[in-house]
Amino acid sequence: MPTPLPLEGIKIVEIGQNVAAPFGAMILADFGASVVKIESLNGDDARHYGAKVGDHSSIVFEAFNRNKEAISLNLSNESERQWLKNFIVENADVCIQSLRPGKADELGLGADDLLALAPHLIYGNIGAYGSTGPLNKMPGYDPMIQAFSGIMSVTGEADRAPSRVGVPLVDLGTGMWLCIGILSALNQRHQTGKGCVVDVSLLETALAWMTIPLGLHSATGTVPKRAGSGISGIAPNKAFETADGQIMITALNNKLFFALADVLGHPEWKQDPELSKARARGKYCERVNDSVQQALLTRGRDEWVELLREAGVPCSPIQNAEEVLNHAQTQATGMIDTSAALPTVLPALRFNGQRPGVRNKAPAHGQHNAKYLPED
Repeated sequence: MPTPLPLEGIKIVEIGQNVAAPFGAMILADFGASVVKIESLNGDDARHYGAKVGDHSSIVFEAFNRNKEAISLNLSNESERQWLKNFIVENADVCIQSLRPGKADELGLGADDLLALAPHLIYGNIGAYGSTGPLNKMPGYDPMIQAFSGIMSVTGEADRAPSRVGVPLVDLGTGMWLCIGILSALNQRHQTGKGCVVDVSLLETALAWMTIPLGLHSATGTVPKRAGSGISGIAPNKAFETADGQIMITALNNKLFFALADVLGHPEWKQDPELSKARARGKYCERVNDSVQQALLTRGRDEWVELLREAGVPCSPIQNAEEVLNHAQTQATGMIDTSAALPTVLPALRFNGQRPGVRNKAPAHGQHNAKYLPED
């Protein structure tokens, strides 16, 4: 018998679009909450991003909106705003919104308005730059915040322009912080009976990711630089070329480096004063990396991976999306649902050994209007 999902019975209204709010709400839906998504008459912007799915959806929308119901409303219409306000007050445990900063308050759907009528409500605000400060009214997207927060400044090769991280980690991380806040607030409400306001933002999430670079600057006064796939002053710890592909190797302590030296056919490295100690390898990291690189060119990627893993050296092939999907380890996790035409990445956890799955695919635009809205 399937394990009951932990958030069954919790009702959530999501007034969000793009990635952060929908991702956070989807996690809660995956955990069993009932989520009603509110969209404009034009639909969530994400319906129009990237590769199309059908006539009114996209890969992006489908990825972050499963297990939800959807209503389309014109929030510039007073009667429809009032209907939504009443619906939230009378039905919702949680309201999530990621409208332009200040817009929810203008519409009478802000935290102050709703909690005055429903003190039990947990209200989740998602902003770009945070709820205070000179930029608190500015809108923003993941790439802008990666730039502003310094993430791009430490991403990419040292001799090239800064790079954006290839996945929307700021959006996704903000959705996760939202979930952490809402789950904590639900627990607090269980004890006190009172709701609260949970504020998260893209910038605050990005600053959390920047813990080490910001700490390094504070401690040393230096500005952290881009180091490609590696870390400055630590070697070998980067991506290397082989005869037919790339491999990531992390051999930081002496035991691991000596094992690497043996596999690569260079036991003499263990006696070299510039290579035999971890701190020396950090000082002479360019020589270390060059030496390892030359040795790796003699065999192919997968052959090296097998040899290094047998010797206990931490390494990984650098795989593309196709290789990841087809790898036996990925498939063994059961995290990728391939039962439908579009593979679905499921939650990265299990409850009592069971991973929450897809109860319903992402809804069509306005699919549940007839269920919830009064007839004209």
